[in-house]
Amino acid sequence: MFKDEGPAISVKKLDHFLTIALLTLFLVSLATFCLLQGSPAGENMTVEIYKSGQLYRVIPLPAPDEDIKIEDPGGHYNLVEIKDGRVRVKEADCPNQICVKTGWLSKPGQISFCAPNKVKVVIKCQSDRVDTITY
Repeated sequence: MFKDEGPAISVKKLDHFLTIALLTLFLVSLATFCLLQGSPAGENMTVEIYKSGQLYRVIPLPAPDEDIKIEDPGGHYNLVEIKDGRVRVKEADCPNQICVKTGWLSKPGQISFCAPNKVKVVIKCQSDRVDTITY
């Protein structure tokens, strides 16, 4: 007597619509993230190196290429390299090498930390502008 015509929008069409909407949202988010990461870092950038929680040295970026060896009384060391406006922990005698594996730092807010040797390298930016990456 009554014929069941099914829902107005089929489940398959709804699944396709949701998949396309989520994929579009993901691609827009990814593009926004990439654009923000590629933007200039800012002016008045500095590298701050800390040893055992105390400020060891502040270096304005860009700086001349330099290697800085930070040693403690026990002979443990970290070798910090500054090159081409970037900084990294080039060598360390710590067992896990996480600070070395962190790689190059070039943007404000990036940090490399060596827990065994208590060395921290931070890039900071003294700017009046609000940085969307670090805000």
